Amino acid sequence: MYVTLHRRLKEFKDTVGLYIFTLDLITKNYPVITAVDGLPYDCFALTPCSTATGGVVILASNAVLFVDQSGRRVALPVNGWPPRVSDLQMPSTTPQDQERDLQLEGTQFTFVDEKTFFLFLRDGSVYPVELVQDGKTVSRLSMGAGLARTTIPSVVKRIAEDHVFVGSMVGPSVLLKTVRVEEELKDEDVEMSGPTAVVDTAKDADMMDDDEGK
Repeated sequence: MYVTLHRRLKEFKDTVGLYIFTLDLITKNYPVITAVDGLPYDCFALTPCSTATGGVVILASNAVLFVDQSGRRVALPVNGWPPRVSDLQMPSTTPQDQERDLQLEGTQFTFVDEKTFFLFLRDGSVYPVELVQDGKTVSRLSMGAGLARTTIPSVVKRIAEDHVFVGSMVGPSVLLKTVRVEEELKDEDVEMSGPTAVVDTAKDADMMDDDEGK
């Protein structure tokens, strides 16, 4: 399976689309599995999830997106700009959202297990993001507090099961070891993570069909 982002000018507005397709080198066919349009114009990187989860994670300058093979989209804004620069549905802001002010330009990221990936920001800050599933469906993205600060990343690569290589062109490269730690939280220590927006393309298609029928 292959995935690619494409940009096009649609109705005088720059948009980004996602294609998920397969390649058959024998028959020279490349059937498209999923085609999604209307993603934020500032998308700049993507990586596939594990086969158990399916779909891909996409980074934009102001948000983190997850798109599954049915075209369903889940968005996690990291600052207040996404509702202003994209038509993608975004959740209403909360006090926790308003305190988050990250810029993802220059960010590198990699999965450290099937459901968790680390964002390595251009200043070296490391943030964990988890794919929260409801059954087999990813229902939201949950971002935790910053874990550490490392070198300025130029490339990030997971090595084996518990190591991440962070290569830098402006400083020393580092090899990090990842360990999952479970803690028992008291009720007063629990903070709700910022909400995420979910777009169900099947519902959108039904609404369009109804309008066309009228």
